[in-house]
Amino acid sequence: MILGQPLVDVFKGSIVMIILLLCSIIALALIIERFLYFARHSFDTRVGFLKFSQVLRNQGTGAALAYANQKKNPLFGLFAVAIQNQHLDADNLYDVLSSYVIEEKLKFDRYLGGMGTLANAATLLGLLGTVTGLIRAFHNISITGSGGPAVISAGIAEALLTTAFGLFIGIPTLFFYNYYTKKSNELAMSLEGVCDKVIVLLETMKKKTGNVNPEPVATPKPPPPPPEDTTWKF
Repeated sequence: MILGQPLVDVFKGSIVMIILLLCSIIALALIIERFLYFARHSFDTRVGFLKFSQVLRNQGTGAALAYANQKKNPLFGLFAVAIQNQHLDADNLYDVLSSYVIEEKLKFDRYLGGMGTLANAATLLGLLGTVTGLIRAFHNISITGSGGPAVISAGIAEALLTTAFGLFIGIPTLFFYNYYTKKSNELAMSLEGVCDKVIVLLETMKKKTGNVNPEPVATPKPPPPPPEDTTWKF
């Protein structure tokens, strides 16, 4: 019950309330989706780089690539891209890794624009519902020609309900929008910071071995012996 009315009647009597209800459902779905996404794809740059560098130094690039592919998060995806492009020089490798970071940043920011729009739209829709509700209340009073303070107060209270509902949706949505935006920026900056470390690590391995992933040099086969001369000589 809201203002002495069943919940169904409150929404049935206002198109704005129905729109706000739809906004609340969509906003909740986006908040949950982003929560699950960041829970699965968050990473610790320091720990991840330490483990990756240990595997690379001790077991080589083949084992390091297999190890990176086992971890389903953007950090180890960056490591895998670095190994797959290890033949490039440092500048070109940095460009490749920067492109990867940009692609991941787009994934981090997915649906955040819609979440921010819903936060602002819900508040404005609530104000719109209040204005239209007040107009309708005073219009009804002018038509009937009757109504005291009690009638006017009831109409105003019903009109302000849309503002309250809009704020109820907009404030939490705006909070999660800012939180997820900050989370996205932090993850992207962490990936950018580790790019230089990966390049330095691979360049160090190149200097030590002459190649990050040296191929075994095949021993040349001796030339075949000349064919025997089977002609009869007299």
